[in-house]
Amino acid sequence: MTTKQTDKNSIKILYELLKKYSNKEELIEKYNIKSGAFFKHLTEIKQSGFEIIKDSPNYKVRAFSNIFDLTNIDTSIIAHLLVLSHFNSSKKRTKKLKAVLEKILLLSSKEKYNETLKKLELFKNAKNQTDYGNKVSAFEEFINKNKITKIITLQNKTYILKPIDIKRNENNIYFHFYDEEKDENKTISIEDIVKIIPIDESENNFEYKKEIIFELYGRLAKNYRLKENERLIESQANKIIIANSSSDKTVLFKRLLRYDILCKILFPKNDAKEFQNLINNSLKKLKTEF
Repeated sequence: MTTKQTDKNSIKILYELLKKYSNKEELIEKYNIKSGAFFKHLTEIKQSGFEIIKDSPNYKVRAFSNIFDLTNIDTSIIAHLLVLSHFNSSKKRTKKLKAVLEKILLLSSKEKYNETLKKLELFKNAKNQTDYGNKVSAFEEFINKNKITKIITLQNKTYILKPIDIKRNENNIYFHFYDEEKDENKTISIEDIVKIIPIDESENNFEYKKEIIFELYGRLAKNYRLKENERLIESQANKIIIANSSSDKTVLFKRLLRYDILCKILFPKNDAKEFQNLINNSLKKLKTEF
């Protein structure tokens, strides 16, 4: 009859074997157990239904050991969880969830594993079609209303762009924009777009063309307080994007110069160039003084 400590050590060893190939000596040292006790724990794990394989000098729990008798509903739930995480969570969280659910699948059967993968692709495609339809409808509306848009991509990049056209081929859909800041056209695949929203939607309905859009970076951005005639467009860990509708551009630039290279004007293009010239001139002046 096993003691509670024996059960506890068996669970610890099982946990290690589920994670990766584990060396006997490493496990004995890590959990402070004797060599003979180690094999007793392996026997206890096997009696619980887990199949352990040895690839000298390592041990690991074999995949598809039929430990979990998954139903069709189970595989559907696992596939749905993976799809929801893929579309709505960070890459780090998705990776962790995927690792846990794959462990469950690998301790089921190969048939259930393959069944879940097929459902996963079906669910992904279905969600893609829904998301694609919403994105295309929104993009067409922004084109018709000539709205400047904010685009956030999978790479967590943000663009302030003017929508121009939609191009389709057999494999994908592409959105075409005009980048006023760089004075060039830009093409982004629909698959790479996480969000597409109009930049000029706000409580006070400010006209976008009357606003100056700027970014602030670093620690100072975290403590930034919105001034009168300003609204927050986006906030990230080390960056914020703000729209300023003040008519006095000189006062705004003077205030933003204190942030130096940690501030960047995104729009309009002429103001972006003017502000960059002010920063460059300021840096040149500092160099000559030292």
